[in-house]
Amino acid sequence: MRALPRLPRVRVPFPPSGRRLPRAVRLVLVIILTAAVPAATAITVAYIRTPLPTRPQEGAADEGSTVYFADGRTPIFRLGANREVVRHDQIPDRLRWAVLAAEDRGFYGGHGVSPVGMARALVKNAAGGEAQGGSTITQQLARNYFEGLNQDKTASRKFKEIFVALKLDRDRAKDEILDLYLNTVYFGRQTSGVQAAARAFFDKDVWHLDVAESALLAAMIQRPTYFRTQGEDAPARALRARWRYVLDGMVTMGRLSPADARRQRFPRTEREWRGVAVSGQGVMVRQRVLEELDRLGIPMERVINGRLKIYTGLEERWMEYAEQAMRRAGEPRWPARVRGGLVAVDRDGTVRAFYGGDPGRSQYDAVFNPVAQAASTFKPYVLAAALRRGYSLRSKVSGRSPQKFAPDGTLTPMTAPGYLVANDEKIGSLGTVDLVEATAESVNTGFVKLAFEAGIPGVLDAARDLGVPDEALRPFQGQAGIALGLPDVSAVTQAAGYAAFANGGRAVTPHVITKIVDGRGRTVPLPWNEPGEQVLDREETAQITYALRATVTAGTGRRAALPDRPAAGKTGTSDNHRAAWFVGYVPRLSAAVVIGNSAAGPLKGLPGHPGTVSGDGLPATVWRSFMEKVTRDLPPESFPAPAFAGVTADWAAEAAPGGGSGPGAGPGTGPATGAPTAAPSVKPPTGKPATPKPVTSVPVPGKPGPPR
Repeated sequence: MRALPRLPRVRVPFPPSGRRLPRAVRLVLVIILTAAVPAATAITVAYIRTPLPTRPQEGAADEGSTVYFADGRTPIFRLGANREVVRHDQIPDRLRWAVLAAEDRGFYGGHGVSPVGMARALVKNAAGGEAQGGSTITQQLARNYFEGLNQDKTASRKFKEIFVALKLDRDRAKDEILDLYLNTVYFGRQTSGVQAAARAFFDKDVWHLDVAESALLAAMIQRPTYFRTQGEDAPARALRARWRYVLDGMVTMGRLSPADARRQRFPRTEREWRGVAVSGQGVMVRQRVLEELDRLGIPMERVINGRLKIYTGLEERWMEYAEQAMRRAGEPRWPARVRGGLVAVDRDGTVRAFYGGDPGRSQYDAVFNPVAQAASTFKPYVLAAALRRGYSLRSKVSGRSPQKFAPDGTLTPMTAPGYLVANDEKIGSLGTVDLVEATAESVNTGFVKLAFEAGIPGVLDAARDLGVPDEALRPFQGQAGIALGLPDVSAVTQAAGYAAFANGGRAVTPHVITKIVDGRGRTVPLPWNEPGEQVLDREETAQITYALRATVTAGTGRRAALPDRPAAGKTGTSDNHRAAWFVGYVPRLSAAVVIGNSAAGPLKGLPGHPGTVSGDGLPATVWRSFMEKVTRDLPPESFPAPAFAGVTADWAAEAAPGGGSGPGAGPGTGPATGAPTAAPSVKPPTGKPATPKPVTSVPVPGKPGPPR
C-alpha cells in the first residue's frame, strides 16, 4: 500500500524559555489544535475511502450519436466526436506544450492539484471576473472522464475530485495522463480529442499541425461552445486573445522563443466541420437534424457523448430519386444566383426525401429555407378560408382582367384609386368561372375577390393554421395581395400545408427526426408526434382537393399528371417570373418543387431550358419525374369525393359589362349593376368566430400581383 500524502508540518511559535504565553493566546491555540486534528483525520479518512477510478463515465468514451435512415438500420452519418485515439508519438510536442500553456503550466512539476490555481480562481470568481475553473489537467480528467464524478458544483464533489486527482497522479505516469486528456477533451465543433479537432478545424491530421494551429486548439478548450474562429464579434475577439495567451505561456515555459511567438499569425480554419464523413445531401440532412435537436432543447454536449440513436423518416432510395429529378433538370449547372429544391412530406408531417441543392454549387438549403414568394401556390389557403366561412366550391367569381378593387372589395373604375389586378397573359380575360375553374386556371382577379369575401383576416388565419409562419404573414396584414402569394415561404412549409389537404384537414409539423433513443434505451418524447389540430373538416379538404385535381387534369398543372393514379396540385409563378413552383400530392404524400432567383430578374436561360421558367413548366415536370418513381412504393388510393356542401355564392355579377371595372369602365361609371351576393349565415371556422362581412382592407397598391 502506498504511503499517505504527507500533511504539512505546523510550527507553533513558542516563546523563549522562561516566558509563558498569555492565557488568552494559549486558549486560542488549544481551540485551533483541537479543531485541526479532527479535520485532518476526516480528510485522511476521506482520502483513503475514495477509490481510484478505473472505468470511464458513461458517454465519455463512446463515439457520439448516429443518425439513421427510415429503415432504422442504415446510418446516414454520425453526430458528435468522430473520436480517433492517437498514440503518444503521433501528438507533436508543440501541441502538448500549447495545451499545457493554456490549461496547466505546472503539470509536470505538480501533484495533480494546484492550491494556488484554485485560490486564484476563487478570488477572480468572487470579484466578478471571467469564470475560472482552477483545475489542473489531472483534475479535469478526473471530473470529465472517470466514473464516480459529475459536474455538480458542491464542496463534497470538489474534495472527491481533488482526492481522485492525487491518486491518479501517484498511480499513472504524467505522459499517460496527458495522452488520455488530449484524446478525450472537448474542443468544439462537436469534436472530442485532438485528432478529430485537427480535422474539424484544419482538415489535417494532428501530427501536421503547426505552432499557431496547435495554440488555437489549446485555446478552444477553455470555452469551446462560445469561441468563434472567424469574424469580429466578441467570441472571435476573445478567442484571439486566448490564442495569444497560449503563445505567451509557451514563451514563459521556455518552449517557444519570443521571436517565434511574434512571427505567429492567427490561423485560418475551415468554415464547415470536417469531422464526419458526409457528402451530397448528407450535409443538409445534418444541418436539419441539428436544428431539430436544438428546437427539442437537447444540448450539443448530450449529442456528442450521449450515444443517441436518432431515427429519421428519410427513405434512402427516395433521396436518390429526388436528386435524380433535380439533376435531370440541370440543377448542378444553374447559376449560383438560382436556388432550387424538392421536398416530400408524408401526410403526418414526416419528411421522406428532399434535395436542397448541389452542395458543390451552394451550401444554401433551398427547401428548409424560404427562397421565393409562394405565388399562386398560396391560393388554396384562400379556398380554405372561404370554405371555412361556409361557401361552396360551386361559388362563382369573375375572370375578367384587369380589375381594380376598392378597400372594401368592391370594384372601382379603372381611373379611380384602387388595387389593380390582372391575370397572367396566358389566361387573359375570362367570363364567369366557378372556384374550380378559377383554381385550375389560376385566375388572379377571381382569387383577389374571393379573398375579400372570405375576409383577409380569415385568409391569414387559414394560412397560419396550415403552417405558414406568422413572421411571413405579418407584413401583409390587411392586404388583399396576400391572395396572390406575396409571403416568402419555404418549400417544406408548402409541402406540409398541402399534406393537411391530403390527410383530411389535420395540421402537421414538418420534421426529419421521427424517434430518439438515448444511451440508456429510453425514448425521448417528440412534440410533433402528437396529433395536430383539426383545422379543416373532411368535406372542406375534399372540395379543395377536387379543385386541385382539376388543376392537374385540365388546368395549369397538366404536366404534373401521373399515369397511374390521381394527383392534386397547384402551380405558382411569382411576379416578373422571379420564382416558379409546383406543389402537389397523392393521398399519402405531398411534395413541393421550387426554383427561385436570389437576384432581381426573371428565371430564364437556365442550361437546357431556353426561355422563361414558370410553374406550369419545369417545376411541374420535376415533380412528376420524382413522384412517378416514389409512388411505385405506395398503394394506389383514391381521393374522397366532395358533396359540395355550403352556400353557393355568385360574386361575378359585379364585374359584368358596365359593372364598374374592366375594359370600358371609365370616369363617371356608376355603381355595379349587380350587387355582390349578401353574406350568408355560415358556420365559423374550427375554433374561431366567423369574420364579419364586408371586410375593410387596405389592399396592395400598384401593379398587378403575381401571375399564375
